[in-house]
Amino acid sequence: KPHGFKGSCNFFVKMLWMATLRLSLALLVSANAKRFLPDGPLIIGYQNWGSCNMTQTLHAVEDGLNVIIWFATTLVKGKSGQPLIQSGPNFTCVAEVRAAIRARNLPTTHLISIGGWDAPHPDIAFSGSEWFAAWHAWNQALPAPFDGFDWDLEGNDKLASQWNEFTPEALQLVIDMSVAAKENGYLVTMAPAQSYLDVGSRLFNRSLRNAYTDWHPEFHYHGLNCYAYLIAAAPKATFDFVTVQLYESWSRAAEALHKGMDGADYLQTWISAMLSGFSVSFNDPDLPLKGVRTVRLEPEQLVVGLSFGDSGSGKSAFFLARHCMQRIRSLAVIDATQGLCLLEYCFGGHAG
Repeated sequence: KPHGFKGSCNFFVKMLWMATLRLSLALLVSANAKRFLPDGPLIIGYQNWGSCNMTQTLHAVEDGLNVIIWFATTLVKGKSGQPLIQSGPNFTCVAEVRAAIRARNLPTTHLISIGGWDAPHPDIAFSGSEWFAAWHAWNQALPAPFDGFDWDLEGNDKLASQWNEFTPEALQLVIDMSVAAKENGYLVTMAPAQSYLDVGSRLFNRSLRNAYTDWHPEFHYHGLNCYAYLIAAAPKATFDFVTVQLYESWSRAAEALHKGMDGADYLQTWISAMLSGFSVSFNDPDLPLKGVRTVRLEPEQLVVGLSFGDSGSGKSAFFLARHCMQRIRSLAVIDATQGLCLLEYCFGGHAG
């Protein structure tokens, strides 16, 4: 070997190592960079189960949609015994749609939903921090990583299902995973049914089998402020926005409309109450947070979840868009430059 080759080799290795270090640091900074929602009013759309339709999505974004929540994943224990992020849309298709949106220079935030009706709750064999580590690694390996995730943990058609009750461990898992995500720059949101975050009640339990004695008592799938616990127990501003599903089956909103209350008046009253805060009595001996607590959302956190329409049965509340905007603009708490009514867009007739 020529004299001096060893030194040249060491120099090459050193340069390669430095280049690798710079790349690793760049990737680390990129992975932990803080994600932001688009400036100004938001229009949020939920995709349908596993859906990725280029034409529909581009049309929606060109119409003003600027937050897309892709649907939906679950957090389960894999066959290997390790945490597994399961289901969701075709992620290659998602990346292609996002590239097309970027090519049109339309700022859009992309979140992935966790949960959905009839879906299992996250496996409590792993902690929230362990789940975040698994989710972060999974997300970074995607063709186009998401800006964060949206909690949509709900109940199950089978009344006896274990998923019709939140365990204390599951609630803590949601809080801890959300905190870890926020610390790493991700956006974290949630989409409770109205009964899961009910400004009209100070009661609480972990069951999703509750019924209203005075409004369709045959319906046994209401919550009782289970998501209120998440907001009260988590650090302030953990959740970037909270979409309250006023279109929940046989909701209090549907009851008010059925009894003749003007939809615009209901929205004004409900929004004012949500922003003023409401008291909830957390008396579950298995939960660390106890006592009467005030649950409050900031104006920039509150999302009014509306459906595309109703079959006429009255089961799902329906509000005309013009009535929404008339009342929301009249609320003094709203910064006119930001807005508050973050309406959900409908993809191909999906109630979202």
